[in-house]
Amino acid sequence: MTLMTGGEALMRLFRHEGVEYVFGVPGATEVLFMDALEDHPEIRFILGLHEVVTVGMAEGYARTSGKVAVVNLHTAAGLAAAMPMIFNARLNRAPLLLIGGQQDSRLLMQEPALTGDLVGMARQVTKWSTEVFHAADIPLVIQRALRVASHPPAGPAFVSLPQNVLAEKMDFDYVPRGPLSIRLRPDPKAIAEATAQLITAKRPGILVGTGVAQSAALAEAVALAELIGAPVYDPWMSEVNFPTNHSHYLGDLNLAAAQIRDILKSFDVLVVIGVQLFSQPIYFSEPLLGRQTKVIQIDNDSWEVGKNFPIAAGIEGDIKASLAELCESLGKALSTEGRDQARQRSEGIAREKQKGKEAFLEKARQERDRVPIAVSRLMQELRDSLQPGTRIVDDCWSCSPVLRRSIAFTDVKSYQRIRDGSIGWGMPGALGVKLASPGRPVVAVVGDGSAMWSIQSLWTAAHDQIPVTYVVCANASYCQVKVMKGFLMGEQAKGRYLGMDLDNPRIDLASMARAMGVYGQKVEHPGQLREALSSALESGKPALVEVIIERIL
Repeated sequence: MTLMTGGEALMRLFRHEGVEYVFGVPGATEVLFMDALEDHPEIRFILGLHEVVTVGMAEGYARTSGKVAVVNLHTAAGLAAAMPMIFNARLNRAPLLLIGGQQDSRLLMQEPALTGDLVGMARQVTKWSTEVFHAADIPLVIQRALRVASHPPAGPAFVSLPQNVLAEKMDFDYVPRGPLSIRLRPDPKAIAEATAQLITAKRPGILVGTGVAQSAALAEAVALAELIGAPVYDPWMSEVNFPTNHSHYLGDLNLAAAQIRDILKSFDVLVVIGVQLFSQPIYFSEPLLGRQTKVIQIDNDSWEVGKNFPIAAGIEGDIKASLAELCESLGKALSTEGRDQARQRSEGIAREKQKGKEAFLEKARQERDRVPIAVSRLMQELRDSLQPGTRIVDDCWSCSPVLRRSIAFTDVKSYQRIRDGSIGWGMPGALGVKLASPGRPVVAVVGDGSAMWSIQSLWTAAHDQIPVTYVVCANASYCQVKVMKGFLMGEQAKGRYLGMDLDNPRIDLASMARAMGVYGQKVEHPGQLREALSSALESGKPALVEVIIERIL
């Protein structure tokens, strides 16, 4: 046992637990935290100029590395400013440890400056929220928070640390908490029930979501789709939950479009894997999923199973293990006739995918030379400029469908996007992705509206020389909001876009990049794309290419 301050014990604990980075914006209540961190250069502090940037970076790092990312927030003001990205992290199941610098606890009854009920504020958007009252409790609380954050479904945990607790002396001796086993096997009875439904299915379908990627279950999801001859859809592609170039993958299901009901109605059995059923943004008087479709739901989050719709079989447990056991069971149960029918369905799905691909390529060919630049031209030029192993961060909401149809994503971490929530994650998130994968090129494709939520990320990229390439889809518009208004109001929405345009004056993102020490270039003609993208991607430095694209609405 060694006598030391709570702040020093916290840093030693971080070191033992493998913490590589602390993301933050220091304030007066972080003085003792930062002073203790300064004595531990093995833990690198990454400074953001806004809490949206710090939490966004942390999420990118956590999702890519699989490790819990540590964020230091400045009391109530910093916590409040970080809320949009903490909200995203909870929805995205990103393991974060949020440390809130709290005023001296002996002052709290006097309502000192900049403080508040930090635990209550954080509780709404975290898995666990607490405050430390004694320095001796720091090891217990921090290790518990790390475990809570990483246990499926992963998410942020918040710990409030008053200044007097960090200054208090304590005896510290690091004791590991032991390994955490998270791959829990499913109930064999549930596997049998799902098998019974699938061997008689005539028109099976599959929905995949975040849980597939986070459980490293791509191979098992592919095996299931091929075994039963089912088309695969992703209601909201936030990571690679199924190889996008696979013949069974038919892309996104737009939960804001009523036409989704017709697709779902065509399935007699629907397998839902690691995805919320549903997270729809618009109310429909008729449910998207009818009673004629039997649902098999597989998830490691018990809250999701059977939450919104009746299910024919619910499999709770590790998704990778559950899919493997289901495939094994089906392999034994399927008859020769059943396998032949599955093969015929697979051939039909492949034809449907090829037809859609040809239509997309023809459209792209027709609009190739447009000015302003067509989104399809930008994405194809980007695809042709990418180096092998590049990881894409997507925050270009209205352009995102074209991005995903233009580039094949087969590796789990080759593509990342928020699961749901606030815009603005892409700029800082890409920095975290790069810190977690220094040997991989990282490209962030962001909208100009999203970029302005977290434009300070460019300063951090320059300050810490984090070589991310930013490609900004600049249409001077909150185009996705216009699209959503169209879904809600139809033809009545046309031309009525109050507050949705970002012109007069139009923001010059390339100039803003240069002002923060990042290479910036503006591209207005399609013939300039290849050289501009290649120059930025090959520079080995942070760079931004602002592309003036067509305005869809």
